[in-house]
Amino acid sequence: MNPEGTWVQALQLDKAATHAFIAMIAAMHNSLAVWADTSTIDFHRFQAVKSINERLNLEGKDDSKPISDGLVVAVSLLVNIEAFIGSLAAAAAHMSGLKRMVDLRGGIVEGFQHSTILQRSISWADYSYATATQKPVVFPFIPQLASSLALHDRFTSRSMLANMEPLGFEDLTIQNREAVELFELLYSITECINGFDYASLESTYGERIQVSDSIYMVEWRLCHLEELSRSRHSWKRASSVPLLPSVEEERQPRFPSPTDLSDVLIYAAHLFLHLAIRGQPPSAQRHRALADALMSALCDPILTLDLLPQPKVYETAGSQISRSNPGPSMTGSLSAYAPTSEISQANLSRFPKDELHANILLWSLFIGCCIRIPVSLNSTVLQGGQHEFFINALKNYCRMRNVVERDVLAAKLTDIMWLHSWCEHQLSLVWMEIANDLRPWVTAGDPVNANRDQQEQ
Repeated sequence: MNPEGTWVQALQLDKAATHAFIAMIAAMHNSLAVWADTSTIDFHRFQAVKSINERLNLEGKDDSKPISDGLVVAVSLLVNIEAFIGSLAAAAAHMSGLKRMVDLRGGIVEGFQHSTILQRSISWADYSYATATQKPVVFPFIPQLASSLALHDRFTSRSMLANMEPLGFEDLTIQNREAVELFELLYSITECINGFDYASLESTYGERIQVSDSIYMVEWRLCHLEELSRSRHSWKRASSVPLLPSVEEERQPRFPSPTDLSDVLIYAAHLFLHLAIRGQPPSAQRHRALADALMSALCDPILTLDLLPQPKVYETAGSQISRSNPGPSMTGSLSAYAPTSEISQANLSRFPKDELHANILLWSLFIGCCIRIPVSLNSTVLQGGQHEFFINALKNYCRMRNVVERDVLAAKLTDIMWLHSWCEHQLSLVWMEIANDLRPWVTAGDPVNANRDQQEQ
C-alpha cells in the first residue's frame, strides 16, 4: 500500500490519522500476541474519533473548507481497524462516513488523483470491509492504479491441456478462465517479492509501484468474482425447486461432470493475498468470512473425493496398522514408525490424472489450514470447527495421494505458489498438526513385510 515510502511522514502531520494508525498497529499486535488487553486500541481509537468529530464541525461545510486528506486517511484506518477485529457494525458506520467524505471531495478517481497513497488507503479500507462482510466494493475502479506485472503462463496452458482430456466425476477442473488469469498475476507478484532486493530500496522504486498496482488490480477483480459467485449461488437457491424428468431426458445418456475448483481457487487466492502478500496476522477476525466462503466452496470437492471420513485401519495377517496416531491408548507398549517403503500402498492411494488441479486443491487446503482464529483474544484455543475442517481435509487428501513426507508436500505446494519465508513458517506449523496422522504406525514386535503384503493382496 505504501510503495512510495511516504506513509509515516504523512501520518505525522495529522492528529486523527496518527491516533488511528497507532490503534491499527495495536490491533495487529494483539492479534499476533493473542493478547486480550484492548486498552491501547480503545484509547487511540477514541482519540481518533474525537479529533474527527471536532474537525467535522469545521471541514466539509462548504467549498472553502473541504474535507482534509488527513481526515480521510483517519476514517479509512478506522474502517480497517473495525473490520480487522470483527466489529462489523462499527466498520459499516465508518464506511458510510468515508463514502460521504470521498463524494464531497469529488470521488476517489478525480478527487484524489493528486495522491496515489490516499487512493490506496481508501481502496484498502474498501477491500477490508467488502471481504469481512462479504459485500460488494463501494468505490469504483481506479485506472491510475491499474498497471500490471508480466504474466508467466504457469497455470493457463497446463489447465487448458488438462481440460482437453476426458473428465469424469472425480476429476478436477477450473472452468473460470478469469480466475486462472488472476492466479497468474498473483504468481507474478509472489515471484517478484521472492526476488526483491531489500538492500537497494531506491533502485527498486518502479518495481515496488508495479507490484502495488498489481496487488490493487488482483484484489479488485477477486472481489468482483466473489460477488458474482455469491449472486450465482443465491440465484441457484432461489430456483432450487426440482423439475420432473421427462421421458426424452431419461433416454439421453448422462455423463458425469468434473468437479469445478473455480470458487475454491478464488477464495484461497484471496486469503493468500491477505495472509502472505499483505502480511495480515492469521489470527485476525477479519479472515473469518473469507475462510467460511472457502469452506463452502470446498464442500463439493471434499464430498466428491470422500475426504471427510475418519481414517480407516489397514490390517494384514500378522499386524494391524492404523493410518492415524495411536494416541494415549497405546500407553505401555513401544510404538514406532513403519517406513513408507515397507508398507504396500495398494488400494490406499488414488493418484490424480491431472497433477496441476490436484495440487491446486492441496494448496487451497493448506491456505485454509494457515488461518488460526482463536475463540477469544486471550485464548490459544482455535475456532474448532473451521480449523479442524481444513486440517482433517488436508490430512485425508495427503493420505489419498500418498503424501506422507514434508518435502513431498512442500514440493507440491511450491509447484503452485510459494512465498519463501511465510510459506516455510506456515508449513512448519501445519506439518506439526498433520505429520503424526500421515505416517503409518506399528506396534513394536509386529514387523511389516511389504513383499508379504503384496503377495496376500
